Amino acid sequence: MIIQESRIRTKSGADAIARHVLHGPKNETIRIMAGSDWLLHDAMREARREKLTYGLRHIAFNPDEPMTDVQLAEFARRICLEFHADPEHITLVIHQKDGSTHGHLLLPEWQQDHILGSRFSWIRLEKLARLEEIRLGHALVAGRHDRSIAKALRQTGKVHEAELIAALAPAQPADKPRAAYTSQAHRTAKRQGLDLPKLKQLVASLWNRSDGLKSFRAALAEHGLILREGDRKDTRPGAHIIEKNDGTLIGSFTRLTKVRMAEFRKLLAKENLPEHEKPQLDIRSTRVPVRMTSENDQTEILAAADTSRVPNRSPKRIRLPRRNPMLEELKRRQMEDVDRPAVMPHTPPKPLYPLILSAEEARTRHWIRQAIQDQQAILDQRAPEADWAPLKREEMLTKWRKALTPYQKQLRSSFARYHCARKDWKQAEESRWQRMTGHAGKLEKICLRLLLEFLEVLRFVVQALLHVAGLRSTPPEPLRSVLTEKDRPVLEEFRKQHDEEFTAMADPEKLEPWLSYRVDRLVQARTERIRRWDKTHREEKERARLEIARLRSRLAERGDIRSAIAY
Repeated sequence: MIIQESRIRTKSGADAIARHVLHGPKNETIRIMAGSDWLLHDAMREARREKLTYGLRHIAFNPDEPMTDVQLAEFARRICLEFHADPEHITLVIHQKDGSTHGHLLLPEWQQDHILGSRFSWIRLEKLARLEEIRLGHALVAGRHDRSIAKALRQTGKVHEAELIAALAPAQPADKPRAAYTSQAHRTAKRQGLDLPKLKQLVASLWNRSDGLKSFRAALAEHGLILREGDRKDTRPGAHIIEKNDGTLIGSFTRLTKVRMAEFRKLLAKENLPEHEKPQLDIRSTRVPVRMTSENDQTEILAAADTSRVPNRSPKRIRLPRRNPMLEELKRRQMEDVDRPAVMPHTPPKPLYPLILSAEEARTRHWIRQAIQDQQAILDQRAPEADWAPLKREEMLTKWRKALTPYQKQLRSSFARYHCARKDWKQAEESRWQRMTGHAGKLEKICLRLLLEFLEVLRFVVQALLHVAGLRSTPPEPLRSVLTEKDRPVLEEFRKQHDEEFTAMADPEKLEPWLSYRVDRLVQARTERIRRWDKTHREEKERARLEIARLRSRLAERGDIRSAIAY
């Protein structure tokens, strides 16, 4: 399935897209499954009101194999779910052309309370297309983002689909499929009366029948086409385009012919090389001067002496290779090792004939090997925490400080409120008038209430400290908003039990030594647990070691017996 996306600008309006989708004259039939012309214009009006750059999103999907209208509508609904679009405000139109059907889905960019998401939209659309092909059993179409799609599907648990899509990805990134022309170029060509798909097939067939750029240029000229260098020489050096004689652009050479840019540059370099003719053979250069006498020539004709001047060339100086001191040292050591006696491990000779074992003997040997593997598994066991990474002291302390900072602020704020209320109450107690008017009593009640709140905050903060330091398995219980005098004894008792933690949280200078002490205790506790585990399993491992030695000796004895029988 080929799926494409384009966004319609708000200033462009909805007239052009409505004519193309709802009244396309080149389609055999047009079936409007949802939406209308009025809905498209209304979406544009909302986009203008919200001052959006884009008003509509056009998604066209064309399956390679036939799909029913219900299947196409179901696929459009999945697209809406992927991009969080309202299915009640979409326009879905199905076109039938040349016996095959394809769909057009138009989504408003403004979704009543949010803008339609556009993050990685091309990859997400390709993912939906690949999943739909797997769901319907169609042949999978390779795309440019198959690796990214497979990675995303593995993260969501769809391993089977991810493996099928990952198999489509090419080994080299340069081999990814790419379009020969864009949808905009296709529409422009239609307005100019050109059929880009047919021209692409023509260019590809001409290139396949050509044996080089020279013959390819000649074949293009026969069809009114030319190959020339592109206009953007500075940004894309070496890029060539194919156009008509009147200057109408057809497309890029590499995109139309699927030739890599590196190979095309080699063809260009080969074409620009000057053609050198082969030098003619000079017979005179092969004549050898010979002095002939009457002994070998009856005519007694003396051959003319060679008058060609022989260049006076001095013999070339022979340069010895430069010695590498490291190689010389290595050779010297190798020569020293020659005289040393070689110590070869003694291996028993193999029997001349293969051992013939009975079924019972084979089962016995298999059972012994299996028992050795079981005992070796026991011997290889280690403490659960032995393979853990060592605790990083500074990193752990930094993480603890960062986690405890908001709790410290909350504790100081609560204590400051209680301290101010207690100070005001004490001052009111010293005034006789405030005692008589009852103001001192009100301040006392406020002070007691803030004391309970402070004790509750203290309980919450200390529990958080214990949880962060690993001394409490569960997070702290949330703060209670309503407290009475019945809760005060419990809170006071909690404060007495955890006075050390409260002092550490209240005083920043005492918090650092307390955290360092806790880190040391965690390391010691882990080491102690590993030591206890090793001590507990020591006897079991010793028994497994003895059992392995016994089984191996038994297996060796049976092997020696069989070897003796074979001999």
